Amino acid sequence: MKKVLLSLLAIAVCGSSSGALAADIAIVDTQKVLNECVIGKAARANLEARVKSAQAKLTQLKTDFEKQRADLAKQSTVLSGSALEARKEALSKKQVELQRAAQDSQEQLAKVNEQEVSKVVSQIGEVVQELAKDRNFTFVFEKDKQTVLYASDRIDISADVVKILDKKKVAL
Repeated sequence: MKKVLLSLLAIAVCGSSSGALAADIAIVDTQKVLNECVIGKAARANLEARVKSAQAKLTQLKTDFEKQRADLAKQSTVLSGSALEARKEALSKKQVELQRAAQDSQEQLAKVNEQEVSKVVSQIGEVVQELAKDRNFTFVFEKDKQTVLYASDRIDISADVVKILDKKKVAL
């Protein structure tokens, strides 16, 4: 991927006889846009609310499990052998259920996060394409330290993308 981008940039530099190359290239810091735009903040707030809800459920399950374990420890001396084994087995199943619930919750939250972020990133992509067409950019790169080692702030259109996304959100 890096080689393709560098090749395209080299072609653009060689193909450009004027000094107008900087006007043909822009960068977007997608993470910055996600953090600053209204829809990105709303997506993050939605995810945080779901995380709190999931944590509350898991905390309740863990509290119930700990209570049952403490009760078993107290009653272990008065229970018969078979009753003690049955309670230990039930407690063991409860522990597995707790672990499964935590794992399921994590997977669900990751899925929700992916959905929320992908919706916003899709809208960012649409706005970037509109800006690129309106301003006649040849290339718009994502600001990424692995791909773009340096980019002047003059060509960073992230703030413009945030403004347009926010205007679109207000218009809805």
